[in-house]
Parts: sequence; C-alpha cells; structure tokens
Amino acid sequence: MDELQKSLNEYEQQLCMVNSTLETVDDENERESILSLQSDLQQLIELTKENLEALLPKESTSSSETQSKDELADEYALFQAEMAKSGAYEEKNEGDADTNSDDKDRDIEDDLSTLLGMKCSVYHTHKWGGQPSLYNAMVSAIVPMQENVEFNDLQVRVLFTHPTHAEMLPCPFFLDGECKFSDEQCRYSHGAIVQLSDLKEAIEPDFSALKVGSRILMKMNPPQDEDISVTKKSTEKYHLWHRAVIKSLDPEKKVCLVKLEHGVTGQKRKLGSGECTVQIEDIYPLDNTEDVDSDTNDSLSDTEYPSAKTKCEETAHDNQSLLIEKSLQNPNNTPIGEWERHTRGIGSRLMLAMGYVPGTGLGAASDGRVKPVEARVLPVGKSLDHCMAISEKNAAQDPLKVEQRLKRTLGNKAEEVPEADTSVNVKQSTSKDLNIEQFKISEDKKRIEREITKLNSSLIKYPAGSNGHKSINLQIIEKNKELTGLTQKEKQISKEQAQRKDKQKMTVF
Repeated sequence: MDELQKSLNEYEQQLCMVNSTLETVDDENERESILSLQSDLQQLIELTKENLEALLPKESTSSSETQSKDELADEYALFQAEMAKSGAYEEKNEGDADTNSDDKDRDIEDDLSTLLGMKCSVYHTHKWGGQPSLYNAMVSAIVPMQENVEFNDLQVRVLFTHPTHAEMLPCPFFLDGECKFSDEQCRYSHGAIVQLSDLKEAIEPDFSALKVGSRILMKMNPPQDEDISVTKKSTEKYHLWHRAVIKSLDPEKKVCLVKLEHGVTGQKRKLGSGECTVQIEDIYPLDNTEDVDSDTNDSLSDTEYPSAKTKCEETAHDNQSLLIEKSLQNPNNTPIGEWERHTRGIGSRLMLAMGYVPGTGLGAASDGRVKPVEARVLPVGKSLDHCMAISEKNAAQDPLKVEQRLKRTLGNKAEEVPEADTSVNVKQSTSKDLNIEQFKISEDKKRIEREITKLNSSLIKYPAGSNGHKSINLQIIEKNKELTGLTQKEKQISKEQAQRKDKQKMTVF
C-alpha cells in the first residue's frame, strides 16, 4: 500500500511537469506527443487511486478480524487455565506429548531417508563361518522403527556392490518385489541388515597403484551369445567378482592380463593357465599391503579399522582358551608324534605348526577323535582272513601294529615303567584327596563302560565257539571285574565322605 502511495505521488509530479511543458511548447508535433503522455499519466493516476481505495477497506476489515481473534485467543487461554485447575486438561496434554513423539519419529525417519543410495562398507561373515570381512555396500532401505528403540539401535538394509559369493549377490526378483522365497531360503541376497552405528566409510579404489603382481577383484566377460540380464545359477559367475593377480598391464589400451587365484566360483577347476584379458573398468584394486599368501581374508581392506582387528583378536583368544580347556579334559598318555622320531613322518609337526592343541579333537570345533588312527602293516601276499586270524591269536599284543613292530625291529628293551599304585588309604586321606580319587574313579568307570560296549558290539560279529568270540568274551569278563572293583572303591569313598560330614555336623552342634 505504501508503494502505491509513493507511485501515485510520483505520477502527480510528472503530470505537473508535463502541464508546465505543454504551456511553453509551440510546435504541433511535440504538442501532440506531450498531450498523449498527459492522457496516459491521467489514466495511470486514476487506476492507482482505484487500487488504493480497494485496499483501504480490506486492511480495516483484517485489523478488525485480528482484534477479534486476539480476544478469542485470550478467552480460550483463560478457559484452558480453568480446565487445568480442575484436572480435566491432563488427558489432552498426554495426547500432545504423543503427537510430539510421533512428530519426532517422523523427523528421524525423514533424516534417515537421506541415507538411501549412500555408499558405505560393512563387515560380513559368510554362511560357512570364518572371520568377518569388510565389503563395499550401498544403503537400499531403512528398517522401520520399533517402539522404544534408541537411535544407536536403528537398522538399515544394504546391498553389496562387489559380491564375491552367491549369497552376497542381490536377488533381481527381490528388487522387483516378486521373490517367492524368504531372506534365509533364497539363494541370493535380499540385503544384509546392519546397525546404523556399524556402517563404515566406503573404500575408494586406488587405480594409480596398479602394477604387475597387484591383487584385484575382476569381473568376467560373458560370451556374446549368452543372455545374462537375469541372474541365475548358470550365469551368476558373470555377476560375481573373482580374485585375481595382474600379470601384465597396458595403460594405453586400458586392458590388463590377469590370472585367477582360486578359479571361477561355482565351477570345477579345469586344466589350463586360468588367464584372461579384462578392461580396466572391470577390475577393483585390493589393498596390496596385506599378505599375498593369505587365503582366509576376503576383505577389500581392513587396515583402516584397527578396532575390528582387536575384536577378532579377542575372539581368537577366547577360542584358544576353550581349546586349552578341552585339551586338559582329554589327557594323552603318549606325547604327540612320539613314533615319528623312528621314521621320516612330519604329520604331527605340521599339525602343531598349524595350531593343533594336543589333547583336543580334530575338526573345526575340536570335537572329533582324540586318539590317532593306528597304522597296521599287513603281511605281503596274505589274505585278509589270514591277517584277522593273526590278530585274534595275538589279541593282547597285535603284531600288525606299527608301534609294536618298531619296538621289535629297533630292539627297544627299555623296561616297562611299573604302574603307580593309585589306590589311597581312605581313612588317612584328606577330603581333597578323596574328591580327586572319586573323580578319577568315575572317569575310569565311564571309560570301561565304553570299552565294554565296543567289545559287546564286536562280539556279535564272531560265531559262538570261535577263537575271536572266546578272546573278546574273556576281555569282557576282565573289564566287568575291573568295573566291579572300581564300584566298590567308589562306595568306600562315598561312605567315608558321608561319615566325615556327619561328624562335622555333630561337632558344630
């Protein structure tokens, strides 16, 4: 409105100047142009005045409406104060608090939506186990927030940008919303769920450090007549990234000759060099500061995150403690590789070098067999029946065992160490010694029971009256006698312990 008033004043001043000029001009042409300018200014002044007159009543009405609204707001505020005093306004306040919390959650979700498409790197552990490895990924979705979830517990779904195994390859049907399988049943990945706090910065490739011998990830080129638009088992190798080593590099043509390290994933190893030519854009440089001979570390780079290494080291230390505990539970009577000093065998030394703990079982979980398989040398040109007959005849001392054969061959006449008398005087022993002796007896009983079970299963294989049947039957009788003696000894120890407890109670009383 002020601008219109200012423009009106300017127009009126211009009109005065035009009128004064019109009185002094005598030329007809100039007089006509000045007259037309005068008429234009007069029309412009009339229109401006009409606009000002139209705005004046609106402003007056708006000011009156504002005053009426202020009065209503004041009255409503007084009404709310009275309702709050009477206690009828508390429920509305709770509703406002819920609304505020919902608005806050929406704001957080809006902020998280900006993460979609962001490049990052996350740790991934394969289905078959192993150490977690760092891979580049991209945020594809935000997991909906649950109630009472803190900001640090928020989760996102990521897809790997350089998948090296089928379980990491994004499922094309899931991306289209048509996959019929669940996240666990699908062959391919529906995205890994990770916490927002576990996201790391994306690892940028350094192509300037490429040279002969550099370790890379490479993508295979499919044949021209093969359709790889849909990911399936026969074409997934063209969508995966394979480990390779650069053999030669041509920067001008932007191509390089590479050799696969482990062959193509999902394909049997074939005879041949395994070398192929790929474009520079189809490779991804790995961190070449790592050990080249490392086959267990599939990460792109783990040098930037020492905290993750510390976590892995702590886990390895805990696993080592469990192995030591298992080794103490299974004491081995003979040192590992004792008979290799008579031969050229190095198997036991290799096992120790690879981290085997004596006393633990074989296998990844150290739950396999503890005692090694005994080697047996069979006579040349003799049948298996003849060898079994020799074993049955010398059941106590099997001549086919390599250990006993070496003893006879090397003339080892070392006197046998007499077995220590493990029996204890029940009356004179301390409570600690009795507990230890009772534990040993229980372990011996379990061992003998297992041996009796094995002998009974072997007894069925031989017909009644045969030499093998008689020999095994005698062994079962001896084991039962030994088991009976241990049971009686265990009863004596239990009786002595009960008497000592009763005596202690009577003394306290």
